Amino acid sequence: MNKDQIKKEFQEDFLELRKLLNSWELIPSSPKDEFDSLNHQILSHLYKGADFEKVSRVLDSELTVTYGLSIDLDDSEKIATEIMEWWNFKNS
Repeated sequence: MNKDQIKKEFQEDFLELRKLLNSWELIPSSPKDEFDSLNHQILSHLYKGADFEKVSRVLDSELTVTYGLSIDLDDSEKIATEIMEWWNFKNS
């Protein structure tokens, strides 16, 4: 796979993950790019082989620290589960 193909695949994955994150409506009526920095972090970790625990920690930390949301750890785990299911299905 050449550099252009990798870039195109990353962009497609980015848009899919954006839809997934936005479907949780963590901040109702927020712009569709509200969580793009989180999206980029998660996707970068996934490309490096991150597991469920890593994705869950990134979600929990970023949603709390960066976005100021008081999200329950169970919710972070639910979102991480959905992300990992999407990622594993996409790569199967």
